[in-house]
Amino acid sequence: MPSRFRLFIHTIALLVLVTIANIVLLFAVLVKPFSEEKSWDIACWTGNWFWTYMQNHWEISLNARDAVQVTGDEIPKRESAFVITNHLGYSDYYLFQYLSSRAGMMGNSRYFVKREILRIPFFGLAFWSMGMILVSRNWTNDQRLIERAFSRIKANNHPCWIVLCPEGTRRTSFKLLKSQAFAREKGKHELKHVLFPRTKGFVSTVQALRDSHIKYVYDFTLLYQSPKQYKWRVPALAEQLSCDDLAKKGYKYRIHVKRIPIDELPKDEETLKVWCEDLWKAKDDLLDDWMTESKLLNGLNGNGHIHENGFKA
Repeated sequence: MPSRFRLFIHTIALLVLVTIANIVLLFAVLVKPFSEEKSWDIACWTGNWFWTYMQNHWEISLNARDAVQVTGDEIPKRESAFVITNHLGYSDYYLFQYLSSRAGMMGNSRYFVKREILRIPFFGLAFWSMGMILVSRNWTNDQRLIERAFSRIKANNHPCWIVLCPEGTRRTSFKLLKSQAFAREKGKHELKHVLFPRTKGFVSTVQALRDSHIKYVYDFTLLYQSPKQYKWRVPALAEQLSCDDLAKKGYKYRIHVKRIPIDELPKDEETLKVWCEDLWKAKDDLLDDWMTESKLLNGLNGNGHIHENGFKA
């Protein structure tokens, strides 16, 4: 099947499925005043149904499953957690769902998303009715908004993953340069592979969840490898969805997991902020180690061009 036609068919299927999902999710909204538990269950079931299609398409139809490598701590089944990660591209959610689906938490994942997403036809309505955590640019300055964001989950002990990207935006070369300039100005570590974290959201979320049923922070470190000229380039979403066999073509996806008890995190806000910054420095060092390891195993020329695709760990 030609790549463009494959992408077209997948897009049409997504639009049909998200329309059905919106209908079911609106039913969940209508049920909520009468049964919070039933409303949550319907929303989670719908999310799991929709995302399972997307994930199976990526993992099985496009054969990404054989290209994913996970290292680090094991994730228990059905454990609630606050998930933080570096943010590289729009396809990061496939890597989140690779882990959440195996933990039985795919439909129970709730992401921090900007309110502007409500303007996207079909998908914006689905995000709202599913109960995603909608935030404005300055939401961390308003304690009422923070409490409201987690009130439903905390009050009802809903099993969930709360997913936040502390960098606030996906990494690009331009944003990385701005991040490094900011770090120099503030006397902080200049990071080579990730953006300097915006710690307010992280700190506010940890403090708001301390008295809840969510007892762990999951820290994910993500890395993409491309078969094309520049090895560490993050492949575009359309590029991946147009490929017939991601593993065979040489795409690689690496995820490292840290599972950290919230009780072990610093209690005061300033120390917690520094803890997050140190975690991001360790993340940057880990990515540097992975890239160095790959160079030793496969060999790169002086321009950073790849001679052999992928690496073995």
